[in-house]
Amino acid sequence: MPNQILTFSLPKIGETAKNIQDRFNISPDRSTIALADGAGSSLYPRKWAEILVKHFCADLENSIDTIRTSHQEWLKLPQEQWREYYLAKLTNPNRKWWEKGSRLKNRGSATFLGLNLSNDRDGQTKTWQAVAVGDSCLFKLDKDTDHLTAFPLNNSQDFKSTTPCWSSLPEYPSCVPLFQEGCYSKGDVFLLATDALSQWILADYENRSPEWKKIFQLEKMADFVGIIEGLRQKNLIKNDDTTAVIIKVLD
Repeated sequence: MPNQILTFSLPKIGETAKNIQDRFNISPDRSTIALADGAGSSLYPRKWAEILVKHFCADLENSIDTIRTSHQEWLKLPQEQWREYYLAKLTNPNRKWWEKGSRLKNRGSATFLGLNLSNDRDGQTKTWQAVAVGDSCLFKLDKDTDHLTAFPLNNSQDFKSTTPCWSSLPEYPSCVPLFQEGCYSKGDVFLLATDALSQWILADYENRSPEWKKIFQLEKMADFVGIIEGLRQKNLIKNDDTTAVIIKVLD
């Protein structure tokens, strides 16, 4: 039985869904999942985030192994695709004034989080690998416990106003990614979350509150909206695009 994967995304207050800069993607066999959070201060961040997650999930090889060898090499194709998109905007005679960017806003930036789930050759041992740049976080909740693994940040105080990103232009540095791996079992739940939700989960977990577990139990978009809007009203979560991808291990 394939893993159950649920996706939820909500724009910041005052924005519509088309303005969400977060993008996610899932491979056809549901073993590879990616999430990217485009930096709103950059140029075409939504498109850059979209290109990154699609490339990660479409790679016939293990993207994480390729990134571990050289993230600059892995980024070459996504960067070419973003440049082509940007040049097409420049040559469009009907482009809006802001679409050409500016001296300070001349490239896309995004955090990135990728997860790969696999079975070892014996067919029994299930392993996961993850790669991350920035403050979108991967969580793993062990079956029937409160044991929570977090990566790449594991403390709510570690979130800063600026965060490492990958750049859409090779002329500018892209931060070195971090890697993590482990084993998983039937009944475990993985969560990929953008920074606002990630920070709240860690803060709630640190405060020994049970509320954070509700995110891992989500089934419906309406429930996700209710939780996030409630947290925003209480100023417990940053007003930002908020995205969650939940993977429930069924086999």
